[in-house]
Amino acid sequence: MERRDFVASVAGTIGAGSLRRPRPGPTGALGAPLLDAHAHVMSPLVAARISGRRTVEPLSATELIRRMDAAGIRSAAVHSTAYMMATDAFQRDVTAEQERRELETENDFASRECAPFAERLVPFLSVNPKRDHAIAEIDRGVDRLGMRGLKLHLWNSLVDTRDAEQLDRLRRVCEHAANRGLPVLIHAFVGAVKEYGPDDTERLVRQVIEPLPKLRVCLAHAAGAGGFGPATQRCLERLAALCPAGTPLGDRIWIDMAAVLFGSAAEHLKVRFSELVGQWGVGRTLWGSDSFETALADTQKVWPLGDEAWTTVCRNDGARWLTG
Repeated sequence: MERRDFVASVAGTIGAGSLRRPRPGPTGALGAPLLDAHAHVMSPLVAARISGRRTVEPLSATELIRRMDAAGIRSAAVHSTAYMMATDAFQRDVTAEQERRELETENDFASRECAPFAERLVPFLSVNPKRDHAIAEIDRGVDRLGMRGLKLHLWNSLVDTRDAEQLDRLRRVCEHAANRGLPVLIHAFVGAVKEYGPDDTERLVRQVIEPLPKLRVCLAHAAGAGGFGPATQRCLERLAALCPAGTPLGDRIWIDMAAVLFGSAAEHLKVRFSELVGQWGVGRTLWGSDSFETALADTQKVWPLGDEAWTTVCRNDGARWLTG
């Protein structure tokens, strides 16, 4: 597992606005991003459920806004952790009906938390795309809760795109989201799939994203699962080759760097990150915190691509992904 703790990950619209130079962040050396593309709120129920290996505290939108203000971040895409209630990655002794109620409760929580900060927080509902009720929950989230995006955590949902039926379910959920005009954030990397790698990345692109021209996707963790180990590097390298910037396909796919660069990142990882993100394009790279409070300072500490590239990342308010 490439992430310092996988458990941590299962943890209207924004206008383009003015592309003002971001003000200095916590370190004072580099600016702060306009957008946190990968944030969460966390209910007490979810926090308690994932606190087995480490203490996890609930996270409210009020606390998230406080952190954003301290860092100088204007807006955030806030991803519901409701997928934790319909997980296939962990055993849960609940009925299908109870699972669905808990999923709805968590999407309700994310919507309710974000509502007082509608000008700054963009709420994303989440579902397990393998469930029969996934599309109905997308409609409920949009029509009744005012959710404005969709989060899919394929590892948590154990989606294996090598299986034709699972691939078809994922495609249908993404098509529905696209038809509803929703941006989608996908945690695509599934470490539970044997030898998951670039061929799986290519399958997602060729058989899900490419055939849906209205679909706008951000791939979480630079197409990996956190950290920047060899498997993530191979997936990102394939992604860059498949989806060049300036092409119709490439121009509707982004990556975020949530939980990718830590303050202790080794030199060889920073070099490889520079090469691959440079190839992919910093203009299609969004910053994300994954709701780690020190994420911005950690990233700034080891950012290897220079001030100009960082400013490009910071000035990207995500409007093309979020609103089209």
